[in-house]
Amino acid sequence: MQENEQIAKVKISEDTLNKWQNIVDIMAELIKIPAALIMRLVESDIEVFISSQSEGNPYHPGDHECFLGSGLYCETVINTNDKLLIPNALSDEKWKNNPDVKLNMISYLGFPILLPDGKPFGTICVLDNKENSYSETYKNLIINFREIIQSQLELIYMNTVL
Repeated sequence: MQENEQIAKVKISEDTLNKWQNIVDIMAELIKIPAALIMRLVESDIEVFISSQSEGNPYHPGDHECFLGSGLYCETVINTNDKLLIPNALSDEKWKNNPDVKLNMISYLGFPILLPDGKPFGTICVLDNKENSYSETYKNLIINFREIIQSQLELIYMNTVL
């Protein structure tokens, strides 16, 4: 996690933060869901880095949990380095006691965000308070936004290394 600590200490410009805020706001508006997030690993925690400014969003920037063993959807995304889709956690034995269910976020779609060296930065994800399988168009939208974020992270990361 040393790389994560390194990138967490890197100053991400106000301009980049505003662009990422626009990304999550656009996702929430287009998909018509209450929460779109960019999560990041910071030391032994996972935190809400950017949160959509959408009605009914229970997540706030700076909210954090201990990463390992948290049971959060994002923990699985990072640990498997793969997409996770949960249309309805309440009807899924594995996910019905997930911590996000307590916030009435029963549906989840998330993708890993990686640093240029392949190490995890965090996730980009959307959550809904009703069952949602998310269309292929929405999945592609999130993947493309993830690519933009990873490209920007690559620039930040390379500038830090230099």
